[in-house]
Amino acid sequence: MSNRLSWFINRFLRPAFGRAYVRIKGGNREPSWILWEILLPLIMITSVIWAYENMGAPEFFKGFVIIGGAMMSYWYNVLWGMGRTLYWEKETGNLEVFLLSDAPLPSLLLGMALGGMFNTTLRSIAVIILGVVVFKAEFNVDYLPLAILIFILTLVALYGVGLALSGLHIVYGRMGVRINELLDEPIMFLSGQYYPISTFPMALQYIAGLIPLAVGLDGVRRALLFSEGIDALWLHVLVLFILMIVFYPIGLRILNKIVERGRMDGRLILRWI
Repeated sequence: MSNRLSWFINRFLRPAFGRAYVRIKGGNREPSWILWEILLPLIMITSVIWAYENMGAPEFFKGFVIIGGAMMSYWYNVLWGMGRTLYWEKETGNLEVFLLSDAPLPSLLLGMALGGMFNTTLRSIAVIILGVVVFKAEFNVDYLPLAILIFILTLVALYGVGLALSGLHIVYGRMGVRINELLDEPIMFLSGQYYPISTFPMALQYIAGLIPLAVGLDGVRRALLFSEGIDALWLHVLVLFILMIVFYPIGLRILNKIVERGRMDGRLILRWI
């Protein structure tokens, strides 16, 4: 085994999986948390489905809303579970330990992302299953492999955004909460959580095309609800791939720059900032 491969396994992957284990174990240790994290999103989903039913909307809108509610939870995980996670670690005194360890900071963030992704996926699957059972939503599983591909590309691009947000939280501390709140509603609107982005004016559609969640949501819905294959969705795959290879290096660069700046001015471990 080469030295580079040994370093990657021992100094990057092992800390990542170790941090993911903590996130998974901590997020599922209390059954009531899991129950409420499944039931609460269903309240909003139920209200929107009933609104569409009262308006006489086509049946596919049920699946439209269920997919939107399930995938939007990943955006919240990026904002709060990954974006703010280093600030939480600073508050609890763990950040100093992370910075003094041999593990690279991106490795620890990867572990946090994987752990949060696992927890969110379990809850999203439960939401979809309950949506199918309760509201009789129908999906075309023949196009499930394409939907999974689009979904994975969406997640990788989204967590690239999470890298950048993590760095901002380290430097700006509590102000990062305001950044999260500032991004929350616009992203929900532009991603088309409960409605198709094709209803937007063309200018807004172009802006939404820069948001991985908006492109991913549209692609997954069109695959599972309208039975569109790769010949119709190749542009979604291409755009998500481009966003993936753009956002991750940018997020990593922003994180490294902010951490370097924080080390120079002493803002990394000051808990009252």
